Amino acid sequence: MNLKDSSSTLRALGLTSGTGFIMAACILGGYYLGRYLDSKFGTAPWLLILTLLLCMTAGFLEIYNMLKKATKETSKDDKEN
Repeated sequence: MNLKDSSSTLRALGLTSGTGFIMAACILGGYYLGRYLDSKFGTAPWLLILTLLLCMTAGFLEIYNMLKKATKETSKDDKEN
């Protein structure tokens, strides 16, 4: 195994764990923010649903941007070799 294989494996591992962390953080953040806002304004469950949808959308967009960047870096590395 050469150094290039090792770095690409670590990059893939980091990307995989990063996507899971981003989605978990977005879902938990949306849940707790929605619960707090619902208890403050008495609008249960509407703000919970709204914040969950917004935070999940933000999470998917962030993962999309991460994958787009990783794909661009990979294709750039392939062109150099």
